[in-house]
Amino acid sequence: MSRTLLIAAMLLMALGANSSDQIAIEIPDISQRINSFTMDLLKQYAGATNLPSNTILSPQSIFHGMAMSYVASGGDTRNELAKVFHFPKDNDALLKGLAGLRQQLHKAGDHKHIDVTLANSAWLDETYADYRMEYVKEIQNTFEASLHRVEFKQKVRVSEDINKWVSEKTRGKIQKSVYPSDFKSRSRPGIIDEPALVNVNAVYFKADWASRFDKDSTSKRAFNIDESTTVEIPMMHQISVLPYSENEKLQFLELPYIGNHYSMYVILPKELIGIQEIIQSVTIEQIVDLKQRAFSHEVDVLLPKFEMMRNLGVKKLLLAMGVKSAFSNQKADFDKMIIKKYEAFRIYISEIYHDVWIDVHEEGTEAAAATSTIHFSFGCSAAVQPMPVDFHADHPYLFMIVHNNSLSILFAGWMSNPEKTIQPG
Repeated sequence: MSRTLLIAAMLLMALGANSSDQIAIEIPDISQRINSFTMDLLKQYAGATNLPSNTILSPQSIFHGMAMSYVASGGDTRNELAKVFHFPKDNDALLKGLAGLRQQLHKAGDHKHIDVTLANSAWLDETYADYRMEYVKEIQNTFEASLHRVEFKQKVRVSEDINKWVSEKTRGKIQKSVYPSDFKSRSRPGIIDEPALVNVNAVYFKADWASRFDKDSTSKRAFNIDESTTVEIPMMHQISVLPYSENEKLQFLELPYIGNHYSMYVILPKELIGIQEIIQSVTIEQIVDLKQRAFSHEVDVLLPKFEMMRNLGVKKLLLAMGVKSAFSNQKADFDKMIIKKYEAFRIYISEIYHDVWIDVHEEGTEAAAATSTIHFSFGCSAAVQPMPVDFHADHPYLFMIVHNNSLSILFAGWMSNPEKTIQPG
């Protein structure tokens, strides 16, 4: 079970331009990189053999968490991470972009009805690894990570401390990110293979809708899983003026949150098709185009009310996407993290855990995420339209939580069978 921690989902309304007065959207470089990774990750996940009916993940959390390792990487390890995550070759460009984005995200959360946290921490064991001060200072200063020196042989205590930190940052929504078994020694005669470093990123978001759904309008309605299967689930309803657009195959709706800093994008196919077909056919360019063409329109909205928690095996997905040497105790190159005691000594990534939770209800959305990257050390010894349009999310759809100013995706997921989620009271 992967334990990357994630709670996600509240978006604020970004007003769309009038159809006759469209303004080109300029997306910051760091957001383009995160969004491209998001779509690549969704496509890889959608191709999984045991595809879940519904999912939620935070590429933002995974991106920030892995960036703390990338800045210390070299050789093939660095090249593979750069290709899969769309990291820039230059560390300074990455660090500057992430610092600016974190500042924007936190500034946007400075509202009594919005609560946003993006936090990093690093947990170091210096029993076998001698960490370079340049790396330690970088994760402290640039990533604003809290630094914790620990001994992983105290497996229970360390896991409790990490989980306590995650729980605090996610307001108690994610309470178990790592377990004592994650720090079990892999050493054998003549070989040192011990836990050395855990980098953790936590994301929390909570906000009220700018236009709330009326609880009295929520009722059991049909959701079409496929052409022959229908389930009855709680559907929220409202008729409001919202940013809306469409193309030949898709409807696009932007649901606002108070403050107009965050929004939920819902991408709904006009035809009843499966999640795999949706994910494989939708591109980030299409979503940006739909966003750009969205205009204020009276919309009759039906949206499932649900609570969902998912565990994502990030390591398996990244291996399939091309990150290989980072997970190898023979080939990993994170030498900029440590002072090498001898040539055979190296740091490699053992696991990446990702847990995700989201609650979408009438008042708004609450979400949280946490990604834990565990390293082991290895060595020898607009104008309102007159007629409302129907946007009835009563069949499989894709959704995203986006920071409006940066257009950076915080959370992304899909829904194809709300009956298989945790139904909130």
